[in-house]
Amino acid sequence: MSCLKVKFYCLILAFLIAVALPFQASATEKVYTLAVVPNLPAVTLHKNWTPLVDYLSQQTGIKIELKLYDKITTFLEDTKGEHVDFMYAAPNMFYLAYQKQKYIPLVRGSNMLRGQVFVRKDSPYNQVKDLKGKTIAIVGPKNVCSVITRHAVLTGQQIDFNVFYSGSTINVAKSVLVGKADAGATLDSSMIDDFPEMQKEFRVIMKTQEVASHPFAAHPRVPKKVRDAVTTALLNLDHTEQGRNMLKAVKLVAPVKADFRRGYAFFADVNFDLLDKQQPK
Repeated sequence: MSCLKVKFYCLILAFLIAVALPFQASATEKVYTLAVVPNLPAVTLHKNWTPLVDYLSQQTGIKIELKLYDKITTFLEDTKGEHVDFMYAAPNMFYLAYQKQKYIPLVRGSNMLRGQVFVRKDSPYNQVKDLKGKTIAIVGPKNVCSVITRHAVLTGQQIDFNVFYSGSTINVAKSVLVGKADAGATLDSSMIDDFPEMQKEFRVIMKTQEVASHPFAAHPRVPKKVRDAVTTALLNLDHTEQGRNMLKAVKLVAPVKADFRRGYAFFADVNFDLLDKQQPK
């Protein structure tokens, strides 16, 4: 074989290697999963979260894959396991996952969450202790409003009561309004956001202490430089109108750095086993 042909084949081989290397790198590129709590239909969550996930991937240079669920129980099982890198969840669900995997909260919305118990304006019940043996409507057993209000009533007021799962905030209000439940428990912000026209029909008889809102958290195996890059990218979104719209869609409005001790250590005092044993009416 002539020297010219050898050089030609070497050039071909070098070209093929150069072309193949990016594909090889792509095939072995680390993909980080982001598990999002199923608090809305999957179609809606996909629409709301995809622009943010694409933005994070672009800004940080890492590949993030959105993972959605049809049931909260499946989400909780997954986040307690070894397969989730990032998660977004209600604070009580974050704490349950933290107990198993020590997730690090990175960013949360600046708003605080507080539960409330309310009755009809013409109700004979004036304080929570009056609800002993009565029925309180709540959205569901795992919702943060349910957890923090039932915890406050069971431990702070030390009364037994029946629970009625209504499925949504508006259904909680309707259940109280038509007399299916003696009282309702929601987040205090929901009274304004979800059924403002009904506010005049109700009277609030108890509010819980505030807790930090839903965190965007990372598994401790995620390298610190990646966690820091994601944190910076999320906080920077608040600097533009387009970014604020993305944050609003996923309920991370006016984001701030999250801190476990200040924001979520509260849940160490919650008896989740006791709440799980409480059966609906």
